[in-house]
Amino acid sequence: MSLIVRHYGKIENGKKTYYNPELYKQQMDQLEGQEFEEVIKKRHRKVSDDQHSYYRGAVLGTIAKHDSFIHFNKPDDIHDDVIAPMFLGYTKVVTLENQQWEIKLVKSTADLNKDEMREFIEKTIAWAAIEFGIIILDSTQYYLTLHKTT
Repeated sequence: MSLIVRHYGKIENGKKTYYNPELYKQQMDQLEGQEFEEVIKKRHRKVSDDQHSYYRGAVLGTIAKHDSFIHFNKPDDIHDDVIAPMFLGYTKVVTLENQQWEIKLVKSTADLNKDEMREFIEKTIAWAAIEFGIIILDSTQYYLTLHKTT
């Protein structure tokens, strides 16, 4: 059974600093005398709940109210059938016994990082405005309008 130890931190002035240095030292002590492999990569920042909520509530919710989309049963259907294939779709070539097929796949929003989700939301908002004249409030305006108190 292989042991995978993950630690997170920052590179500052060319040096690694760990967010939990005590745990790092403890786990390094446990590996004393053993060989190891170190891989350093940029940390994947998951999409925030706020981004998901804004996309599902404000963006899809606003689009779903437009006359062009009233035949969809729910906003998620608009995402699955129209928006995701358009902006998150990609083609993969599969080879079996010297034959190739192109298959169309769609990335899940759960696989995006924060920047990719922001870009996806921006593209969706621009598409809705250009193609259908749908104006979607930005996240701050949406929040203030939805939770406005008098």
